[in-house]
Amino acid sequence: MRRRGFTLIELLVVVVILGILIALLTPAVQSAREAARRLQCQNNLRQIGLALNAYLAERNVFPMGSTAGAGRGVNHSWLTMILPQLDQRPLFNAYNFDWENHAAANRTAVGTKLAVYLCPANPLATDPLASERVVTADGSRYPAGSAFARNHYAGNRGGGVSEASVDFVKTYGDHRGVMTIVRVAAPRGPTSCVRPQDVRDGLSNTILAGEKRDGQGWAVGGYGGGDFEAATQPVGPDVPALRTLVPGSFHPAQANFVFGDGSVRALRPSIDRKTWYALLTRDGREPVGNDAF
Repeated sequence: MRRRGFTLIELLVVVVILGILIALLTPAVQSAREAARRLQCQNNLRQIGLALNAYLAERNVFPMGSTAGAGRGVNHSWLTMILPQLDQRPLFNAYNFDWENHAAANRTAVGTKLAVYLCPANPLATDPLASERVVTADGSRYPAGSAFARNHYAGNRGGGVSEASVDFVKTYGDHRGVMTIVRVAAPRGPTSCVRPQDVRDGLSNTILAGEKRDGQGWAVGGYGGGDFEAATQPVGPDVPALRTLVPGSFHPAQANFVFGDGSVRALRPSIDRKTWYALLTRDGREPVGNDAF
């Protein structure tokens, strides 16, 4: 008995149906993947928030944004200081704060990739950054010889000296965030580590840290590294020149932030600018309603 095969028309119908099914399923699959990436990103920030609060409980201060002063290596990020609270005690013990972060003594440590510091939605997650490509606050670069494992989260320092925070500084002045650089002359006196009582706006209304498209390396301190500048919105355009300075994200139309009370919230570019600035300042005394963001 002779078998009947597919006719050309039947084959074309099957191909069309398969194409329609794939077209219908692809957005759902992509949406599910993005939801998983967003959830993992928020979990990373939640762990960072818990580590910061554990550091606070031990020392009664939040960590400085980066180390400074004579006699020690400078520009070590606050992300290096909370390693023990993130169950990274061996890495913390291997890190030598008496040497610069780019020194040979820290070469292995700073090149260690840490999943908790990487957003899964960020395409910059894999490649370490050669030390000679790291740009510091004054525009200089590190010496060659090391490579820094990336980070996609940064601390809230408030405003600084870059053009990105000019609008913020007009009203609030320099800093006013939580992870600040210490021993810097400021209008209210030399800066120091922030204590809980310094966060007068309340921990639940103050951002500790959030997403940043490129921190150059979790061991790199300052607003070109582990801190972010107070830009006019939490998710600015993806401009390569600003990736190392301001908060931003590769999640669609939002960026995640952890607050002083440990909560993690997604903020959108459309947030009112006054509300956004109020969340960045620790002592602006601005009223912020529960439904404002």
